[in-house]
Amino acid sequence: MITERPFRRLPLRDLMTDAEKRTRDLVEHFNIAWLNHVADLHDLSRPVRKRSHYPTLHALQNALLKVIQANDETRKLIDYLAQELNEILQHAQREQLARRI
Repeated sequence: MITERPFRRLPLRDLMTDAEKRTRDLVEHFNIAWLNHVADLHDLSRPVRKRSHYPTLHALQNALLKVIQANDETRKLIDYLAQELNEILQHAQREQLARRI
């Protein structure tokens, strides 16, 4: 998912378009992967269980591992987006400074 050219060499319009795409990817990740994994873990840990009265420790462990994995993926997406947004801010500040001179 990393672009071939470094952020610094991309025009501001491309940076903003890519940041918008990354934001949509993050929202999609939350809606599809993260919420499903958390819902599965919630279903296993509810007092009134749908699947069985007593879920196995292995089932709980697997659900928890999936949530941890989804959180790691979320953290990577957020870090990449934050880096890109930071570069957009720096680019805009450089443009603003150049216009003042």
